[in-house]
Amino acid sequence: MNKSDVANVYEPSELIPIVGNLAESFTSKESSSVTYERANQLMEAVLYCIAHCYEGNNLSGGNVLPAKEAYMLGFEIVNEKVKKTLYRYNEMLKFFDHYGNSNYRDTVEKALPGFFMYYDVRYAPTENVITMDYPVYGIDWSLEGIDLVSRYIDAIWEEQCFLMNFPRSYIINKLYSFHPHYETEYFNIREILELGR
Repeated sequence: MNKSDVANVYEPSELIPIVGNLAESFTSKESSSVTYERANQLMEAVLYCIAHCYEGNNLSGGNVLPAKEAYMLGFEIVNEKVKKTLYRYNEMLKFFDHYGNSNYRDTVEKALPGFFMYYDVRYAPTENVITMDYPVYGIDWSLEGIDLVSRYIDAIWEEQCFLMNFPRSYIINKLYSFHPHYETEYFNIREILELGR
């Protein structure tokens, strides 16, 4: 289920109170009034979490939870996905090699930790927070938030596993052959190796 499906299943009257509660907590209970843009962002947060509650489930059987319950369950699912993705990221760091490419290094070692530091599950779970400058392939770039970052980390993990099949010196030589200043270029290392095969 995606966010637009959720909007079709629940009436606005069921969703607006959840957004109102988020707005109130966002303003530290000083007000339930927020800008139109912030209200839209909070509604996106609610829809995103509810969509995760039903991920992989078919609602045609009428198994629809009350909106607040679906939101709270979805929120916990998103939180758990963040924890699992962070764990997988930390495991990947144990064998990660950027092969001297500064873009690869900065994306994995600086940008991705920034995502986990600043990702806001409660108020902005659809935000990606960071740019993912190292190009990877086979990703649905329409994904949002932790869904996109989780898939991005999986793609880098898969690439690292592929690269471990070759001696490091072989990879470095291939990269130098492809571009003498490969260290500062923005390209996918696996793709370069596959071009030379």
